[in-house]
Amino acid sequence: MECPKCKATVGSKARYCDQCGVNLEQNAEFLHEKALDNYHRGQIDAALKLWDDAISVKGDFTKGYYYRGLALYDRGDLQEAVVAFKKALADKEENFRVFFKLGMAQYGLGDLEGSIRSYLQALRLNPGSAETHYRLGLSYLRNSDLEKAQGALEKAIEINPKYTRALYILGIVLSQKGESEKAIQQFHTVVEISPSYTAARFDLGMAHYRAGNLEEAIQEFRTAASNNERFTPAHYMLGEALRKSGALDQAISCYNEVLKLNPKDVETYLRLAECNMQLDLLDAAKEAVKKALHYNPGHREAQYLMKHLGEMTTPHKPGF
Repeated sequence: MECPKCKATVGSKARYCDQCGVNLEQNAEFLHEKALDNYHRGQIDAALKLWDDAISVKGDFTKGYYYRGLALYDRGDLQEAVVAFKKALADKEENFRVFFKLGMAQYGLGDLEGSIRSYLQALRLNPGSAETHYRLGLSYLRNSDLEKAQGALEKAIEINPKYTRALYILGIVLSQKGESEKAIQQFHTVVEISPSYTAARFDLGMAHYRAGNLEEAIQEFRTAASNNERFTPAHYMLGEALRKSGALDQAISCYNEVLKLNPKDVETYLRLAECNMQLDLLDAAKEAVKKALHYNPGHREAQYLMKHLGEMTTPHKPGF
């Protein structure tokens, strides 16, 4: 480490500089450098203690507040991080990095209006930040302001046309707006750039499914399931699309894959039962409904199906 005054080499545990005699324990910059060293080595508590010491030495040490906020954010103490970032702005309002991180902490706390204000301030200082436009779009989306979310995300994509996360979230926005064809095009763009992007592949399938394009939906769900064999929503929706298209045996196979991964999935047992009922495999259907009721005895649809199956398998008396 270096002495902040004369730049001589000093040990991290030194109390004074041998060259110029400065008191290192009472020097905010030196304490800050020690804190950074701890922070980069993952010793967050030790780093926070040193930043606290630096701030106690120099109350307006905005750099210390900013890095203290980063450490608190990393530790998950978002409310304290917000306080630190706001103090970091006390003397120097024109600080893009602080506004950006403040926005992220506010977003994590659910303070969407606060995060939007912070991101807008950050963009006033650095309008070319695709990441900030993207984060602003997320805040608008979570705040149910779809038009502004779309505008922010499109700006991020304009700056970085291959920004896959922004392209993907824009597809989500278009889906929520009911613009199915545009959403399909958007998700297509994402999977062309990143074919293994499972979430985008799945949502492309969902967009096709909602639009009634069952063959396309089946293809996308099958690819998503192949890309990530433990991604149960892809197996489940592949089953749904196949069931809707009449391929009941294949749908049953998909539902069984879901149940291998999550044997307590009541809805999947019910869909499995429905397929077996349509194939007139009533014993298999009854067994699936029993499993559903085992995990959720009060499930109304399961109760109805069990009653219905009982009626279907009860012999009628002569004359009735």
